[in-house]
Amino acid sequence: MKAVVRGQFETIAFAYMNIGATHMLELAESSDDGQLYNLISSITFSAFTLEAYFNHLGSHLHGDWLEKERKLPKLKKYKYFCKDLKIDIDFNKRPYSTITKIFSFRDTMAHGKTTSDEINKEIAIEIGNPTNFSVGAPWLDFSTIENAKMILNDMQQVIKELHSAAGFEGDPFSSSGSGLLAM
Repeated sequence: MKAVVRGQFETIAFAYMNIGATHMLELAESSDDGQLYNLISSITFSAFTLEAYFNHLGSHLHGDWLEKERKLPKLKKYKYFCKDLKIDIDFNKRPYSTITKIFSFRDTMAHGKTTSDEINKEIAIEIGNPTNFSVGAPWLDFSTIENAKMILNDMQQVIKELHSAAGFEGDPFSSSGSGLLAM
């Protein structure tokens, strides 16, 4: 037996991305297997969450958002909203300082290139095994559980602040969408 479902369903992309960021961090914390890739995914999903929220908010606040959003880089979108909603930001303090880190990491991952990085880092070595250490590209060193937790928390805090300043009530992450469907 087959049936046809018709209707409309709203998908709130930033809520799904937030679930992904949270889940990937939980996987990274629970196992060393694939931990690096789960951390990369968590941090990248956090950046996607923020980008998707900017587009969500923009479409609610500005009827011409589709035209505007293509012309504005990610960080300029954020500054635009903060100015519009009268939010004072200090990029030298968290959670605001994390935004530039999130987008820098996201861009590094999205536009991956083979690199040659200068390494100048103090390391701890084992007396009996002095060649057992790990160093790598900046994005590799940045992919830690501590950073992924900080990024997830700061990203959520920034979104909640924007959400509240825009006059929306409740937790912006409480729904990933809804619809009205009929069979």
